[in-house]
Formats: sequence, C-alpha cells, structure tokens
Amino acid sequence: MLFDQKAYDAFDRAREALDPSDAQIEAELRGVPEQKWRELFEVADGLTAEDREFTWGGGEKNDAGVIQWPYPKYSDRLRQLYVALPSANADWMKWMNGNPLRTEPARLAAAPVADAARLATVYVRGERFNDGVFGRAFQDGSMDAIIARLRTWVDAER
Repeated sequence: MLFDQKAYDAFDRAREALDPSDAQIEAELRGVPEQKWRELFEVADGLTAEDREFTWGGGEKNDAGVIQWPYPKYSDRLRQLYVALPSANADWMKWMNGNPLRTEPARLAAAPVADAARLATVYVRGERFNDGVFGRAFQDGSMDAIIARLRTWVDAER
C-alpha cells in the first residue's frame, strides 16, 4: 500500500526504472521480421475512408434481460492493422498522461521511433476497454503519424 506521497514517489521511481529505454524498444522493433513490416504497411496503404469510420454495437437487451455493453465495430482492415501494429512493453497509461504526442501527433515525425511504438501501445492497449480509442486514433491523425514514423524508420533508419 502506498499510504503517503513519499511512498508513492519511491514506488513511481522504481516502476519508471523498469520501463524500457528508447534503445531497448528500437532493438525489439529490429526483431520484427521484414514480412511483418510489409504486411503492416500494405494494410495501412489499403485503408479507405469507410475503413476509418466505425459504428457501435451492443447496448441491446439479450434474452436473459441483460444489456450488453456498447463496443466499437471496426472494418476488417482496421482489425488487421490493430493486430499487426507493433507495440512497446512500457507503462502506457503513465506515458500517455500529458504527453504532447497524443494531442499533437505531427510531432511524432521528429521523435524517436520508440515513441511511435509507445503511442501505438497506448491505442492498442487502450482498446481493450472497448471505448473506441483505436478508431478515434485514425480519425484524429494519430495512427497515420504512427505508421508514417514506423515506415520512415523501417525504410531509412533501421
């Protein structure tokens, strides 16, 4: 239990020390097979405007009288991209709080490729809560910025 600010601060410092560095994340990305990168970019290049839109399912009462929680319904291509997107083993919830890359995705072009993996992780892991965060990342340009940064790294920096 973290009963006071001092205990929380000590815990937070210890937890941050466990997060991988940019170099460690980049090394993980180097381990992704070439074919996986090409598949990722092929799916991304094939996205249509309709793919980027999503609707909501759920909210209906089933036979037992239980109302199903609403969930986003994505196109097949968006689901393929969701599965193909590399991510980082980092504290994504802490990383996303107050991070300017979430609100200004264009800045990702000049950021380390590790930040693209971290931001991808924010959206992939965030989607586990079925709140449409992955779909909104396409609508606000974040996912395009992530894919562009990953493509630049794969094609020119790796």
